[in-house]
Amino acid sequence: MKAHVFYTKALLWCGLLCSLSFFTTCSDDDDDDMAGTFYGPLVTVGQGNARTWVTTNDAGTPTSLGLTFSEQAITGNLGNAMRMYTLALPAQADQTLYDHVMLDWNPQGHDPGPLYGAPHFDLHFYMIPPDQVANIQGSAATDQMPAAQFRPQNYMITPGIVPGMGAHWIDFTDVNNTPGNFAKNFIYGSFNGNFIFHEPMFTLAYLKTLPTIGTQTMDIPQPASYQMAGLYPQRYSFSYNANTKEYTISLLDLTQKQ
Repeated sequence: MKAHVFYTKALLWCGLLCSLSFFTTCSDDDDDDMAGTFYGPLVTVGQGNARTWVTTNDAGTPTSLGLTFSEQAITGNLGNAMRMYTLALPAQADQTLYDHVMLDWNPQGHDPGPLYGAPHFDLHFYMIPPDQVANIQGSAATDQMPAAQFRPQNYMITPGIVPGMGAHWIDFTDVNNTPGNFAKNFIYGSFNGNFIFHEPMFTLAYLKTLPTIGTQTMDIPQPASYQMAGLYPQRYSFSYNANTKEYTISLLDLTQKQ
């Protein structure tokens, strides 16, 4: 009889403790997995693949995101025609500025040729959905530019609007934006007065040097003010993982602005 009473009391105490700690140890909806790195779907690139990812902290807030290539994606035959790949972001990236990612392979480079004529990749992190990007048309003469306070320091707009992309802004103090010196740079993109993408741009030759030179991390020039509240990357990097044989382009130190 005493054993039965003891067992009953133990069950009651267990139930009480579980109810008091519902949001921690006894809940099926605990937050133990909020920190980590989460991946988007694989997309075939060349003879390999690429996928997006986002890393979150213990509170589930994104701290970095980017794109990772398998080594076969750039060592195999990428083809001699321009290719565009749309990559979805994992659900955890919904808290960031970004809607999706567009990766462009330019085997002959693109205009202006003296600057960007080398085979390279454009990596657009778009803040608007794909259908809006696809509908971008117009000319620099009719396009409204973002207000001066929203433009990053030392950035200037390049001629024209690329259909299905937008206007491109470059850092005129970056040696990579001078003839014969392009390896990698960071571009801002705009349309109708709003910045709509962030873009690391990098040559295939530069990417292939990473196993030798190691990770490179650069600051991202920031504007005086921001057009909308959100998590803005403060740095970006290029790296190679010898164990997984992967190349990664990262937007780092996502920081809340406004």
